[in-house]
Amino acid sequence: MWRKLVYPHSLIVTCLVFLLIGVLNFVRINAHFLNPFKETIRDYEVTDIVYSKLRDHRIILDNNVVLVNTGKPDRDTIRMVVDRLIDAGAKVVALDVLLEGRKNAHTDSLLRAALTRIEKVVLATELDAYSDEDGKFKMQVGCDTFFGNYVYTGFINFISKDSNSTIRYFSPREMTTDGECLSLPVQAAKLYDPQATERLFERDKKLEEIYYTGNGDQFIQYESKDILSPAIDLKKQIQDKIVLVGFLGTYAWDKPMLDRHYTPLNERYTGRNTPDMYGMVIHANIIQMILNGTYVTELSGFAQFLLTFLFCYLNIHLFYEIFRRVSTPFHFVTRFLQLGEIIILFFIVAWMFRSFRVKLDVAYWIASLALAFDVIKFYDNVIRKRISHLGKIPYQFTPPPRKPQAIKKQEEKPEPEKAAKQEPQLPQDSKK
Repeated sequence: MWRKLVYPHSLIVTCLVFLLIGVLNFVRINAHFLNPFKETIRDYEVTDIVYSKLRDHRIILDNNVVLVNTGKPDRDTIRMVVDRLIDAGAKVVALDVLLEGRKNAHTDSLLRAALTRIEKVVLATELDAYSDEDGKFKMQVGCDTFFGNYVYTGFINFISKDSNSTIRYFSPREMTTDGECLSLPVQAAKLYDPQATERLFERDKKLEEIYYTGNGDQFIQYESKDILSPAIDLKKQIQDKIVLVGFLGTYAWDKPMLDRHYTPLNERYTGRNTPDMYGMVIHANIIQMILNGTYVTELSGFAQFLLTFLFCYLNIHLFYEIFRRVSTPFHFVTRFLQLGEIIILFFIVAWMFRSFRVKLDVAYWIASLALAFDVIKFYDNVIRKRISHLGKIPYQFTPPPRKPQAIKKQEEKPEPEKAAKQEPQLPQDSKK
């Protein structure tokens, strides 16, 4: 059976394509004149089209998370906001605000008293001084021990190469010299729903891809002045919910760049536009993903390699058949097929992600598809002709010929009647 599926020369060309991809991946061209192009496409993924153009734009308000914009807060305002939220019945209060150092003894004491009114309060920290030797951060900074020693803390670091990178992943937990530390959204989700957070930990992934549902429109939002207004009844919207308190801009028309980041929801998914999402909204999306269990599924490395190899092998076999049978229009036919397959791949990736949250990495698929045409020609016209042993290999393994089965002749057995009749005859008397 396997002889009908294995085409030696197609298999050799597939291995050559993978070898060439490995070499190109190792070299990583970094020429100066390519920098503008590289800056444009380096942070782009096919799924960005789904987020930016193909996602459902209907606004469905989340029932678990509420956002409170503090603007540029002072500690006295934060204290009054926290008091009002606790009075309104908030189940978890998470401050995406760094309480660094001590400022006014009286104000700080009142703020700490407000933060300790309920058990489920999370303060923001930042991880600092990463050590490559043991893979740990040396310390948490950004939250004074005057506050942090009495409540929960969670780090707010985002995973990005630089300030212009798209925020796609988050780290649920990191190790420090003082022990394990959870990220702020994970800590808030754990206090709200421990079972949902346990399902996150059972996935046992160092990094999780963020599944974005919107740019803040799906969360109920308040300004700090609305929270402090006695005329507004907050219990209906705040009770038994997670409330994130942090910076969402000073004015709606202003939208300053402070704590704003690039996400896949950016309307310009190629090139660089202005950052589109505040950090606290990213945390809210992470919490929503954990509580709803809407994780992004990625294939394992082995499964990805197997599918890539199979895709490359089938395409090379197809192109090889075209090359052997219609050598004159080979260039036109294969280029047309390559373009068509790339378009189909984009639609498959977008459909899989939008419908099932399954992320397919087809970068190597497209690379193998682009290299197949030239590698086939180089192999057949150069390598195969110069290496005599390759010329002796058949294009397809043919099954061994079947041996003719010997026909056994059945020995004729005398019929019983005939056998009975065939009795030995006695010699007759000559006289008779």
